Amino acid sequence: MKKYDHFLVPANKRTGQENYLKIASIDSYPRLAGKLPAQLARQYHAIPIAADLARLTIAMADPDDPAAREAIQSAVRLPATLVKADRLEIDSLIKKCYFNSAAPPLQFFVSQPEGQVNPDHQNYIRSFTQLFHADLAWGQKTEGKTNPEPCLSEEIKQLNKDLLICPSASGSFQQHFAPAPDEKKLFKHCNTSILLIRETRWPIQQILLVLQVDDIDACAEEWAVRVAIASKASLTILPVIPTVPLMYSEMQQGLSELLDSNCQLGQHLRRVARRLVNWEVSGSFKLRDEPPEWQIRSEISQGDFDLIIIGVEFHNPLRKLFMQDLVFPLSCWTTRPILLAQAYP
Repeated sequence: MKKYDHFLVPANKRTGQENYLKIASIDSYPRLAGKLPAQLARQYHAIPIAADLARLTIAMADPDDPAAREAIQSAVRLPATLVKADRLEIDSLIKKCYFNSAAPPLQFFVSQPEGQVNPDHQNYIRSFTQLFHADLAWGQKTEGKTNPEPCLSEEIKQLNKDLLICPSASGSFQQHFAPAPDEKKLFKHCNTSILLIRETRWPIQQILLVLQVDDIDACAEEWAVRVAIASKASLTILPVIPTVPLMYSEMQQGLSELLDSNCQLGQHLRRVARRLVNWEVSGSFKLRDEPPEWQIRSEISQGDFDLIIIGVEFHNPLRKLFMQDLVFPLSCWTTRPILLAQAYP
């Protein structure tokens, strides 16, 4: 904790007030945040950011508030070192770290009316919704509308939905195993995350998180952590590695070397690993020496995964082609439920 001691400046001799150095970047996680009751964290815009056996460091929006200092110190078991941080950043961390306690419920929306969804999919949707204690709404009939996808997308935006659930329609073999044409059109209009359901697999015990080594992975990681915590599932992380030309094949690295390296991918995987440890999520990494699409195919075929999570960003033309090469083939050949993450829950 010594590295944080310099954030607490002694009292000003003239004013008698304590001056706190404001720090620009803070981080926390549920196990650490749990050292301060959620009610006090929200009331005083405060959150623990570090701890050892002797002291707890807490970031606060207003450390000069004597009532806040007294309430927080009396609520924690260890002596507290207070540092000043941005209120918005603290509140953002509070929402993430205390999301199981008094947080606004997530909003889920099913793309079809309840009567058009088969009973197995209805049960899966309700179970998935209960896992998050989310609010659930069902789509309305769209007979007579020539182009329902933009209307559905606009409805999702107006209702501020966190997840769009698309169960496969009852009917043909093609509808069961591939995205229907209206689903592909919907992808172009929808900015929220999407859960595609072909065959139902419940309970969720094994999750595959596909990383594309890009900033779009952040939403996928957030969803994966939340689902894993809520379902107590284990997480397998598969970073999709671009194909290495044959002449450079001797430069390929194993997982241990990659995790120890300072390359962008190595740093990215270490950050994900730290997050799993902090959030107490059981997880493992996999690397495969195959073309990108077959890395995913092979892992799914050999693993008993109940849910696949992958980040997408359909509205970015620079990434659209690469993601289509991964996402659309994946959604066509696998029957596992797929969560396309492009917005934070």
